[in-house]
Amino acid sequence: DYGRAQRFEHPRASQAIIAAARQRGNPILAHVRATLVEYVEGLSPDYLAGPETAVLFISLRFQRLHPDYLKARLTSLGNSHRVRVLLCRVDLEQPEEQLEQVTLQAFHAGVALLLAWTDAEAAAYLETLHRYQTKSAEVIMGKLAEGDHRARLTEVLTTIKGVNRTDASSLANRLGTLANIFDAPMEQLQQCPGIGDTKVKRLHHVFHAPFFPVARS
Repeated sequence: DYGRAQRFEHPRASQAIIAAARQRGNPILAHVRATLVEYVEGLSPDYLAGPETAVLFISLRFQRLHPDYLKARLTSLGNSHRVRVLLCRVDLEQPEEQLEQVTLQAFHAGVALLLAWTDAEAAAYLETLHRYQTKSAEVIMGKLAEGDHRARLTEVLTTIKGVNRTDASSLANRLGTLANIFDAPMEQLQQCPGIGDTKVKRLHHVFHAPFFPVARS
């Protein structure tokens, strides 16, 4: 029953990742190496990564097959935990349509969304949430030196899939500021060393696609 919000506490949540019994067989758990995992029945979230950290898990393939499932799960999660996270496994070749739906639902529910492109990456997120269960968001993200423009620029650009720190440095050296990179035509992006056609198209899409879909009349 996913219709009623409830808080679930477990005395071992600070020592181990507490997993709902329904998560047995989830391939991400085979990659959890440094943290104990304990299974319990009747857990409302899929995981407790600490007493105050509730995690729901969804894969885009499952979302495509069961489009109403996530809304019900988010409703059942409610607001009873200090940290609420939706961990999403991106397992489709063309994820845009399903990812848009998941992003909108996470936004409206007010939960943090973490995207993982591999099972190992999803497991690493789960372990990191547990390891930093008592830390602030600033500690988890890491503090950047005040006024360190290049570090902040690199941090933003490397959130784009396929763009690494070398690419970010190449873009910054050629174009200077984030505003210049956003405004640069595709031809100018291609002039940056290491930025090929695929990365140029991805950058251009990220910079210019609307965050929310435009309603069709």
